[in-house]
Amino acid sequence: MQNQYIKKISIGLVLISLLSVNGFYFIIMVQAQSGQNQYLNRIDLPLNLSEKNAARLILTPEELEVSVTTYDHWIRAASLKYSLDPALVKAVIHAESRFDPRAVSPKGAVGLMQIDPDTARELGIKDPFNPKHNIDGGARYLKEMLDAFEGDQRLALAAYNAGPTRVYQHNGVPPFKNTKKYIKQVFRYVTYYQKTRTS
Repeated sequence: MQNQYIKKISIGLVLISLLSVNGFYFIIMVQAQSGQNQYLNRIDLPLNLSEKNAARLILTPEELEVSVTTYDHWIRAASLKYSLDPALVKAVIHAESRFDPRAVSPKGAVGLMQIDPDTARELGIKDPFNPKHNIDGGARYLKEMLDAFEGDQRLALAAYNAGPTRVYQHNGVPPFKNTKKYIKQVFRYVTYYQKTRTS
């Protein structure tokens, strides 16, 4: 097992660290006075981010809320344009990049909605790092997946994550651990954003 500290943040007498353990990320709180490590929880970060990008994504709830609000206008516009629930679009962005427009996956998917180069070309997106263009393109692709799978959100999300070919090959959600976890994450975020919208 290989452990690697990849980010530390000093907060008063507490040191917050992001620890990579066998491909998973953990937040660790180190009490400065005692020097003891307290494992808080496995951090809920996007599954396809490199350690470098994951380290940038340790956000406080307040910072995350600012990130969500920053893109609200474009999310609402794209959702209206493609007849999508804004909470679903936000949930996909949260799961894909945690609202980091600079995010790049090991496979080259980029931006808020993690659009890969081939999909970006197909959608005519010249600059997938541009938040407005990325949200519009990602929402359009999500709508295409929903239409392709007759509105089945589970299959559409599986296709968004693993590709539609794999969904067709397996005649359903592919048996990939990451894809199954991704779908659960998105649905959990949808519920959260729907609640915050009505609160």
